[in-house]
Amino acid sequence: MPNSDDALVAEIREQIKILRNHEYAYNVLQLFVSGIAEPWEFDRGAEFEFRGSDLLVARIGPTAEHGNAEVSESVFPIRHIVATELSVSGG
Repeated sequence: MPNSDDALVAEIREQIKILRNHEYAYNVLQLFVSGIAEPWEFDRGAEFEFRGSDLLVARIGPTAEHGNAEVSESVFPIRHIVATELSVSGG
């Protein structure tokens, strides 16, 4: 039986698919992390990688396959993500 972390990973994967689909107006995925007042925001250009059901790695900008291995990378333990939200950024 899946645990709550597995369910959260499945929902985030679905939100990433929606974020990438230009048929929807959403252009930002917000990650709310315990202990942080403001959400982390990632736009359609961000890359996401799950490492099992324990970690979410988010990268902003091109990665090594584009010749830029120095891109900023954020790593989130899934257990610290308290909510996610797709939204529309005005900018």
